[in-house]
Amino acid sequence: MPDVYTYAKRVAIAAFIILLLVSGFYLLGQHVYFFLLVFAAILLAVLFCGLTDWITDKLHLRRGLSLVLAVVLFFGSITAAFWFVAPTVSSQVQEMKETIPQAMSQVQGWLTQFGWGQRLVNKVPDDMSKMLPRQDALFSSITGIFSTTLSFLADFFIVIITALFLASSPKLYTVGFTKLFPVRHRSRIMQVLGQSYTTLKSWLVGMLSAMVIVGVSAAIGYSLLGLPLAFALALIAFFLAFIPNVGPWVAGLPAVLVGLTVSPQMALYVVLLYGGIQMVESYLITPIIFQKTVNLPPALLLFFQVLLGILQGAMGLLLAAPILAVVMVVVNELYIKDVLEAGPADATGA
Repeated sequence: MPDVYTYAKRVAIAAFIILLLVSGFYLLGQHVYFFLLVFAAILLAVLFCGLTDWITDKLHLRRGLSLVLAVVLFFGSITAAFWFVAPTVSSQVQEMKETIPQAMSQVQGWLTQFGWGQRLVNKVPDDMSKMLPRQDALFSSITGIFSTTLSFLADFFIVIITALFLASSPKLYTVGFTKLFPVRHRSRIMQVLGQSYTTLKSWLVGMLSAMVIVGVSAAIGYSLLGLPLAFALALIAFFLAFIPNVGPWVAGLPAVLVGLTVSPQMALYVVLLYGGIQMVESYLITPIIFQKTVNLPPALLLFFQVLLGILQGAMGLLLAAPILAVVMVVVNELYIKDVLEAGPADATGA
């Protein structure tokens, strides 16, 4: 009888897990944008909590005051950076609006030297005005952009406010979440939540460090090469470094196009420089930063980025890496360790 009971219990647990997974995937597919907003707020709250814990440890202040200082430090740093960098970057971005089309024309001229390139160019209409939308379509597009911008700002403020609520009293929400589970499992769920928090905090520290290294290296390298719009291109590299695998390659494209406006040799130097920065960042800096914190398998991360990119576009691509980091913690702790690797005594006691 004990063996039959144990077997039936395992089957029931497996069926329940499958049901939860199916329900989760269904809800994720139907309301993925909502879940991404919630996770974005959690990620920002983790950043605030990490800064708060650091300030509390260094200055020995009360947690509430430390949180206020953490928020001021975070937004103050962004405002200060924008204040000092914005004038230069803004003027360079305006120049980029003229430089990129010029570079595209040069690429078009280079393509015409090849048979396949000539066929590709022939598919582009000579009168580019035909590609412009009509007045009514243009008005509809402008209205759509305005509506999208308002929606983005509203979501942005919702994420910030939610993150502040979560960071102000994290135990209120974590303890409340554990109450959804049986009493005998609550300590284990709390432990997994703690490990997920540590993983997200470590991932944030690692990614911000890598972003700074890539952005500063690109700014110095582009300036030494004499590449126009060096700071604007370095800022693009800095922000897109937040998206592993995909972001760095997207950031390198405008730099190569700007290099083409100077000379093919300059474009080649940019490719070599940026490729060198990415190789050092991928094979030296990132392993050192993440070797004791978060180690995401590259192929699995790329697959997850494609999946969330298909489901929710840029936002899914942006949050794919931290979501995967948390999923790996949950699967490793609650499924691999507690189910697959659990001994008979542990399984029976569960």
